[in-house]
Amino acid sequence: MDKLAIERALTDYAAAWRLNQAAALPPFWDSAHFAFYKAEEVTRFFTDFAETLAYWQQNQGLHDDIRLTLGPITAVPVADGIAMAMFDMNWDIRFAAEAKLANGQDFHHRGKAMGGFNHVLAMLRQGESGWKLIGWSETPDAAITYLTQLYYRTVAEDFRPS
Repeated sequence: MDKLAIERALTDYAAAWRLNQAAALPPFWDSAHFAFYKAEEVTRFFTDFAETLAYWQQNQGLHDDIRLTLGPITAVPVADGIAMAMFDMNWDIRFAAEAKLANGQDFHHRGKAMGGFNHVLAMLRQGESGWKLIGWSETPDAAITYLTQLYYRTVAEDFRPS
């Protein structure tokens, strides 16, 4: 298992999100072997690649810009040609000023930006064209842990104890 190739596949995938084009994401996936996708804000796992595509297309209309930062990445073999990768993901999203929901209503976060952090468990399959995703699950911490870390992370650098 080539851990550097897995890390490169994941960081390239994060960079593709920055394009804010749903069509930029499927090349990083092996849709024939798709198993699951779970974004932290979605209340269930998608087990059909078409559902995942629809979710990405909806996001494209809501986002103005998105940035994902991954690391550190730990990859472990699961079976021949299958690996799991675990890593932290920091995210920043700026929502489009005119963002609308699928039903035509104004998106309640339109024109705003937010950021956060969580943990990702990704499953990858090695194929002829390299490592491709077949599973993705974003896991935030429990609310009390998340909020405590949020308070620690947002204090100004020059105000922190030495």
